[in-house]
Amino acid sequence: MLLLTGMLVLLLGPIAWWATPAKHLQGKDKADVRNATRQTLLAAVGGLVVLSGAAFTARTFYLTRRGQLTDRYTKAIGQLASDRLTERLGGIYALEHLMAESDQDHNTVVEVLAAFIRESASLEPAALTATGPGGAENTFSREGRQGPPTDVQAALTVLSRRPERPERNPINLTRTDLKGGVLLGVKLQGANLKQARLEGAILDGAQLQGANLKEARLQGASMRWAQLQGANLTRAWLQGAGLLAAQFEGACLFETQLQGAVLEGAWLEDAILLGAKLRDANLIGALLTDADRAAAWSQGAYVDEIR
Repeated sequence: MLLLTGMLVLLLGPIAWWATPAKHLQGKDKADVRNATRQTLLAAVGGLVVLSGAAFTARTFYLTRRGQLTDRYTKAIGQLASDRLTERLGGIYALEHLMAESDQDHNTVVEVLAAFIRESASLEPAALTATGPGGAENTFSREGRQGPPTDVQAALTVLSRRPERPERNPINLTRTDLKGGVLLGVKLQGANLKQARLEGAILDGAQLQGANLKEARLQGASMRWAQLQGANLTRAWLQGAGLLAAQFEGACLFETQLQGAVLEGAWLEDAILLGAKLRDANLIGALLTDADRAAAWSQGAYVDEIR
């Protein structure tokens, strides 16, 4: 209080006198000019006080808000570790809300959900062993198809509809068991899905540009209109997959199993098809080089007339 009083005395006294250009004035005129100077100085100080208060309030709000988000994140992580399905689901959707509200937490939430999927749907080493072409594991029946566990599917759904924002790292779902999963329009550009099991999965409209699908199992998967430009599908298993109008420009399909796949209207310009197995595949209307069309026809694929 004494400090404030002293500042006002200085402001209205010596400072006001010094700041008043009134040497050529006398009497009442001089007093009026000094009073005007005092009012201007008081207004300026008042403005500074208001701005300081606003800055302090904003800072306090930010810290309070940050603390609330941190508390929500901590609670959601605790729910993910629960033995109860309902609590795990609550944690997943709580993280979704946090990601929607906070740009700053977006990357952390995405990586946590991906880690949750990897831990909850990790493949056993024996499941990674593939039989040769024509073996029993090369086919997939949609009858009796079972999708991933409820909590894993929920995490996949949240990742599928996450906000469009820059992300630090590609999503890592390598060696995960996602058979029969529903990933409509999922955004997995550049993701690592090496050796993932996605038999019978629904990936219509999936964004998989530049993704690593090396040795992934996609037998019977529905991948209509999927974006696979530049993806690595080396030795992937796509027998019977629905790839209508899928875009494979620049993709690597080296030794990929595509027997019986529906590639009608697919875009395969500049794709690497060396060693790809195309027997009984439907390539009607697909965009292929003449050499690839001839090679597909020689394997018994259905192609447009070779010109």
